[in-house]
Amino acid sequence: MCNLQVEFLTNKLNMKSLIKLSLFLILTGFILTSCEGPMGPAGKNANDVCITCHNTANMDTKEAEYHLSKHYFGTSSSRNTKYCARCHTSEGFQEITAQGKYVVSNDIPNGTRITCQTCHKHAAFDFVDDTATFILRTTTPIALNYNGNATTTDFGKIDNLCITCHQIRGVTSVNWTDATVTPSVIKTFNQLPFFPLDNSKEGTTVKFQVGTNFSVHDGNQSNLFAGINGYEYAGKTYTRTWKHSTNACTDCHMNTYDPDTKTGGHSLIVNKAACTACHSGTDKITPVQSLIDAKRIELAELLTTRKVFKKSTNSSGVVSYSAEPTHDFLGTLFPTTTSATKYATALAGANTVSATTGLVVYANNVTMAVDADFANRIGREWKYGELGAAYNYGYINSELSLGVHNPTYALQLLQNSIDWVKAN
Repeated sequence: MCNLQVEFLTNKLNMKSLIKLSLFLILTGFILTSCEGPMGPAGKNANDVCITCHNTANMDTKEAEYHLSKHYFGTSSSRNTKYCARCHTSEGFQEITAQGKYVVSNDIPNGTRITCQTCHKHAAFDFVDDTATFILRTTTPIALNYNGNATTTDFGKIDNLCITCHQIRGVTSVNWTDATVTPSVIKTFNQLPFFPLDNSKEGTTVKFQVGTNFSVHDGNQSNLFAGINGYEYAGKTYTRTWKHSTNACTDCHMNTYDPDTKTGGHSLIVNKAACTACHSGTDKITPVQSLIDAKRIELAELLTTRKVFKKSTNSSGVVSYSAEPTHDFLGTLFPTTTSATKYATALAGANTVSATTGLVVYANNVTMAVDADFANRIGREWKYGELGAAYNYGYINSELSLGVHNPTYALQLLQNSIDWVKAN
């Protein structure tokens, strides 16, 4: 075969190989494109989004700060009841927010403390437009439980999470035992779980019986902040808002962390130094608290003088005030002098934890005894305005900030109460 023919055949074979190789590469590229899809627009990948928060240094820092918070120590066996577990256990809070109800279905004897997962969840990882909704357990408007309020109030996305718990509490005990009959009978409480804010009753009187409860609990910060649910005397004007009413809870309670004072950040303890920076270096918080506390004590002393309150001093010298019942549990007026008559003076064994099951036993025993507190009794029903003043004292005393969440409304509640007591 001549050289020309050999060259022609060689070129033909090379051409076929080249065509096959080209077809293979095209097919491979098609398969890869079909599996992976076309390249999308440039942007952050999922790992970049997650690592913003979920990196070791950041998580360790936030956890250390949070261990300074009262929330971290917020659960115990006595608070695992279906009335308390809603806010004092992680499981309880997740249950009520997931199901949109006020109390959990049952006691949670093995409830765990409040953790990161109590308040945080991840609905998705696209946090660009609405971070709060994606990373918080709830941001929906709140129906305040106080006085059976079924109207929802939108305090703002982050605030709605906080106010789910930081509001006036509901009933915490349901049964009592009547030991005055044989055999004893367990009955349902006929108590006042909330103070009825009806100033049209100011000219009336009311029995303040043993077992009656108008406590606001240590958690009504949202009510004071919004300027609502204090007892408001007829004919008086009340201011709902003040200069910080548009702030969110986190503006103060998660401000800049100070490692020296261990305040701010996820400690949820206000870093006052960061606040005074906005106040030109002047501490305006302490003077406000001192003024409101002075009014709180002035009101308490007035109520003590007229025997609506009782003043006590413990072994450490700490002074406290408590409301003094006018009638025993069964509705009998307490005497103001010594008497051999026995009265239903106390409720014993309330909300005890069973050593066997770990569940709470809602069994309050009415105890009959001679009244040893006769010297502090008023000897008549309370005036309704007195009850309003007593409630306002508790509203401020139990709120824990000494009025800082809304000093304007706090001072109006206390001063109007003082004025009414002096005038009546």
